[in-house]
Amino acid sequence: MIIDNIKNVDELNKVWDFVTTIFPVLMTGEYKYSRDFWAEMASRLPELLIYAKEGEQVCGAVLAWDDGGSITVGTCCVAAGQRGKGIGKAMMLELEKRVRSLGYGGIALGAVEDAEGFYYKLGYSGCLLVQSETHSIEELLSLNPGYEVIATNVYDGTINQIYLNVTTPDHDIQRRYEERYPGCSTQMVFGKRFK
Repeated sequence: MIIDNIKNVDELNKVWDFVTTIFPVLMTGEYKYSRDFWAEMASRLPELLIYAKEGEQVCGAVLAWDDGGSITVGTCCVAAGQRGKGIGKAMMLELEKRVRSLGYGGIALGAVEDAEGFYYKLGYSGCLLVQSETHSIEELLSLNPGYEVIATNVYDGTINQIYLNVTTPDHDIQRRYEERYPGCSTQMVFGKRFK
């Protein structure tokens, strides 16, 4: 297995084709993580667009970018038949090495439910992000069962967010938020500080 970063359009296209087989929702255009977005990021910091391959076959990808002075991972995925072999861990450790060498203080990311344990094993700390465009911060806080509120925020001027300090994922509270507040989304977000 070889771990490298995207160096040209052909590599970007191969990696993007792979990523969209894992996350087909990225093809809808509803998310900022489009092929064009990653092409722009490749022109800025290509060393943060990492992929793994066996022969000529892409089998994993970690795509990250400088999000206003901090590093955010937009995508981390491994081919279904290759999971459990250390590919994701190797790519994330390579990303951490590169992030440190570039002088950044840490990494942030959101995780799908199946990957939450993976990030804990890599030493990341997690918290619950609850966000809505149609419900106020006060409404979102009213359903909090008593978790410490780490922060509240209005993202992009339109998305109300609260961050709750949960030591382990609480999928029950996530479902309660999503059922009580239609259009509300929840996700475990993880971070690791280097400084």
